Amino acid sequence: MTMRLDDAPGGGLRLPALGTGTVVALAWIALIAVSGLHRLDFLSHQTVLAVTFTMAIVGVLAVGQALVGVSGGVLDLSQPAALVATALVIARLLAAGAPIAVAVAAAIVVGALWGLLNALIIVFGKINPIIVTLATNFIGLAVLFLMFQVDQAPIASPLRSFGRGDFLGLPDIWWVMAALVLIVGFFLPRTRYGRHAIAVGGNRFAAQTRGISLRKTRIAIFIASGVCSGVAGALFAASNGPFSPSGGASFQLPVIAAVILAGVSLAGGRGNVWLILPSVGFLSTVPTSLVFFGLSSNWQAVFQGFILIVAVAIDGFRAKRVTR
Repeated sequence: MTMRLDDAPGGGLRLPALGTGTVVALAWIALIAVSGLHRLDFLSHQTVLAVTFTMAIVGVLAVGQALVGVSGGVLDLSQPAALVATALVIARLLAAGAPIAVAVAAAIVVGALWGLLNALIIVFGKINPIIVTLATNFIGLAVLFLMFQVDQAPIASPLRSFGRGDFLGLPDIWWVMAALVLIVGFFLPRTRYGRHAIAVGGNRFAAQTRGISLRKTRIAIFIASGVCSGVAGALFAASNGPFSPSGGASFQLPVIAAVILAGVSLAGGRGNVWLILPSVGFLSTVPTSLVFFGLSSNWQAVFQGFILIVAVAIDGFRAKRVTR
């Protein structure tokens, strides 16, 4: 459900029509239709696997990014470094013989600590979140380059088997992403901390008058974003072979675009976590469509950048309409 603070009697959340979801879904259907008409073999199970495989990591990172956006934290630009760092933790632990549950739990803890570090700098340093997360991303990547050049989870590990497996014709890693989107989308407007995050993003001064702690909310949200990075790192380690410290950079643009397309306002207070599914699906179909149209992978960034510009323009239009 789309979440926005409302001035209606009794306060709470107003649930407007899912116009954004309709537009994104129609754009996705149109892209599939055009690609299928161009080449009939586009409409195959292999294409479904390629698209859903791409959706998995982008979707999990987008959930964390959406939480930051809804709470008024604007963006978390440190996700690429957090993704690779948590994947490295899993790879090293599995190589040392640790059980898969311990390795994944450790990666999630590292992700949470990463989010906590960002939050502490933002809250106590009173620095813009974009500047802080951009800086921690640069620092994190520099440290990672000093630690390793290439690494991977053991090929024979259960994690890699999970990363290559499928269930009901869809990759196993896709189901993790879908479950996370559905769970967070359901509980965000229905829990105390979720409603506090929405309130802070909508109007932090009004939230303060209601006794909501901006400091605690900001810390909780960035920890949650870090946890999402840890989950994404586990999926990244499971589904990829050798990876380098720069392996997470390619996710930044589609994640931000997906979140804005899902209706998450950069101004905070509004967003629809469930719409991450169609928005990520649409963006993940673009690379496969380009291949079938005979375009090189270099065009992927061009189209994603264009889509991001359009998404930001739409977000600005929505913000102006709300303030009228």
